[in-house]
This record gives sequence, structure tokens and C-alpha cells, in this order.
Amino acid sequence: MGIKFNKVDKMNFGIVFPGQASQYVGMGKEIIDENKKYMEIIGIGEKITGLPLKEKIFNGPIEELTRTLICQPAVFGVSLICWEYFKEKTEIVPFSFAGHSLGEYTALCASEVFTLEEGFYIVKKRAEIMDEISKKVNGSLIAVIGVNINEIEKIIKNFDVEISNINSYTQIVVGGKKEELEKLASYLKERKIKSIFLKVSGPFHTKFMKEASEIFKNEIDKIDFKNARIPVYMNFSAKKLIDKDEIKENILKQLYSPVRWVEIIESMVNDGVNCFVEIGPKNVLKKLIESIVPVIPSFNVENPQTLDSFLKFLEGGNNV
Repeated sequence: MGIKFNKVDKMNFGIVFPGQASQYVGMGKEIIDENKKYMEIIGIGEKITGLPLKEKIFNGPIEELTRTLICQPAVFGVSLICWEYFKEKTEIVPFSFAGHSLGEYTALCASEVFTLEEGFYIVKKRAEIMDEISKKVNGSLIAVIGVNINEIEKIIKNFDVEISNINSYTQIVVGGKKEELEKLASYLKERKIKSIFLKVSGPFHTKFMKEASEIFKNEIDKIDFKNARIPVYMNFSAKKLIDKDEIKENILKQLYSPVRWVEIIESMVNDGVNCFVEIGPKNVLKKLIESIVPVIPSFNVENPQTLDSFLKFLEGGNNV
């Protein structure tokens, strides 16, 4: 279509993809209703995974869609539908990519490190392995709101839990066994510190998932990784990578290491990103980015309406 928007030449776009917990029944439907060709992505996902993704994505129930085994390939697939839609409508070439937890795989697929088919395969295997290990551990995650990383590190010294996600300056997620997390939650409540149990099946991105990483290595070794076409900032190191071997090492360590989202966003901005676009269901990452770098414009694109808002910005409707 040949994009002619006023601001594009001056913008370095950081494209980010959401992870588990962004799912909702009906996600992606408006894009597919506009053009049925995007349904092919879900069809490929069903063929590779053997899972009823279409049924769960569009009809739910949400309890089924939230199951790790369904949720991860579903969010991966819908995010890629949104990405293909965004690319077609804007022809924007990203400056860099990142993804939150599962979203890292969407970013790697978008950067052509592996194919769509390979992506669905490894995302399903990752979900299966994480689910299997989680059942042994009986763990979960808690989001702690309103305190910074230094305070959290001091608090958790007295509990057998670990930091799982550094989502913003005042939203830190910790993981561990449920009984230990319940003790922590009581301790926080006594001190009037807000905490929320997340709807996840295990203590992801903590030491309890080390075994999952060891099993997962056998699966990713089957995949022919390529160097990234566009740099991807990785969850484990918060560094931008292109090299396929470094990427493999990072995604293995990602399973049992914290998601360093604050560092990722800061690094992307320091390296030149001056506009963020979250591609995929909901706007969780957009809100986190706005809290980390409020001066940088941030958008989410998950349907025709959100795309229109972004296009109006490019046309000059809002100042950078």
C-alpha cells in the first residue's frame, strides 16, 4: 500500500508481544471477521498441536482457554494474526522486538528465527513441560504491588520464593510453592502491602522450573534456529540478540530466571526506540511500558479499532 504517514521516517518502533494472562474468549475475532485468510494461522496451529484452538479461542470457556496447554499456543497464534494484520496495514519495519515470557517466542517467530510451524511445535512442548513440572511442585505466582525491587528482595529473604517477573518499578511477581506464597501473602497483608495471586498453574521463571529447562532442551535441539532478522531483546539477559545460538541459550534460561521487563524497556529506549506497539490480545504491556517510560508513546494493536488509533497518531493527530 506504500505508507505515507508523516511520522514514520522519524520513528524507531519497538514491537512487543504479550504472554500468558492476556487471553480472552473471542480474541482476534474482529481481524478474522475482516479477512478470513488470517484463520489459516490458527488452522496451522491446530494441525501442529492437535489442540482445538479455534473452539477454545472463540467459544471458551475462559477456564479452558486459561489452561497453560491451551493458553500458550492460543496467545502465540492470535498475536501472530495481529502481527500479520499490522504488517499488511502499515508496512512498518520494526527497529527491534521483545516479548514477555511466552511473547518472546512470538517475537522470535516474527523475526524469522523459526517458522510458524516450528513456533507452534515448541510453544506446545514448552507448555506441556511447564504443566508437567508445575504439577509436581504445586506452586504459583503472586504479584506484589506498590513496592520496588530492593524492598521485595529484602522481604523474600525470609521465604522460600524467588522473583519471577520485574514488570515495572512497582509491580514485581514472585513465585514458589503455594504454602510458602500463602505465608508471604499473610506477611504482606499485615504490612498493608497489596499482593494478588495470579491465575497460573506453576512458579514460572523460578528455580522450581530448572528441570523443565533441561527437558525442553531436547525439544529445541530439534528445531533449525536461524539468526534473527531484526534484534530481539531477551527476557533472561535483557540484551538484544541476533545470534541463533545465544538465543537458544537465553530461552532455556528464561524458564527458570526472572523476566527482566523493566531492563528490556529501558534498554530499547536507550538504543533508540521512540514508540512502542504491543501486538496481540489486551494491552497489559502497553500499560507497563507507560509506567516505565511515560514520555514514550505506546499503543496496542489487537483489532481494527486499535489499529485506527495508531494510524491517527502516525498521521500527526498527536504529538510525540
